[in-house]
Amino acid sequence: MTSEFDLWQTRLDAICARTALFRRAVVLPETRSTQDASETRNASVGTFVTTLRQTAGRGRFGRNWADTADAGVAVTFLVDAQPTERLVLASAVAAAEACEAMLGAMVGIKWPNDVVVGGRKLAGVLIERRDGLAAIGIGINVAQRAFEDELATRATSLAIEGRDVARLDVLSALVEALSRSLTAPDDALVQAFLVRDALRGNRALFATPDGPVEGEVRSVDPMRGLVVRTESGERFLPAVSTSVAEWGGVVRRAAALPTQSPE
Repeated sequence: MTSEFDLWQTRLDAICARTALFRRAVVLPETRSTQDASETRNASVGTFVTTLRQTAGRGRFGRNWADTADAGVAVTFLVDAQPTERLVLASAVAAAEACEAMLGAMVGIKWPNDVVVGGRKLAGVLIERRDGLAAIGIGINVAQRAFEDELATRATSLAIEGRDVARLDVLSALVEALSRSLTAPDDALVQAFLVRDALRGNRALFATPDGPVEGEVRSVDPMRGLVVRTESGERFLPAVSTSVAEWGGVVRRAAALPTQSPE
């Protein structure tokens, strides 16, 4: 009988044979984080590392991802270094397209890197630079039936959204979507983002190097930042140093919100 590990490796090897950018797939039985695994640290451009179980992943600005057990997709892609904002854009679009292929409906992208449905997070992206290359970490919630504590109102999964699909199918769609998006023209990526933009028109609270900023999002440039209308007027918040602390609905004021440090 073919093991799950062998099934994943065989399918992903076949996908590598037909994609433009990815030539090698590494499947790990378990790891704390595909972003930090030694196999990722030692990999070259064109490799991606995934796992049957990620136990301690992490996201943007050091946020933790929950143990995926056998319910989520976790993968890190090694690519040539490009501007971080472009990599985030291409990766978020690819994650959205992979989720849409499973759901049969459009999802949203909450700037800069979260795929959302009904305001709840379905997938996320983390970009890190290492020795002249970039590591793109992507996590997608697939088979979770429920989330605990505060995640119950902030996270969703393909299963919760009504689609019972195999993780390997989601991962396969993601690899092909990312290969396409990384080679797409900038204007095509921007348009793909804008039709899915979930943040514009919402009130949000942002962490910035100058302290918290609260207001209504007036416009989003996915590779530069966003314009927020505050009580004192409009402000531009750059992508590289801004994080969304809260968004949608009633945003609480948080004068004690920590100052955001750049990545």
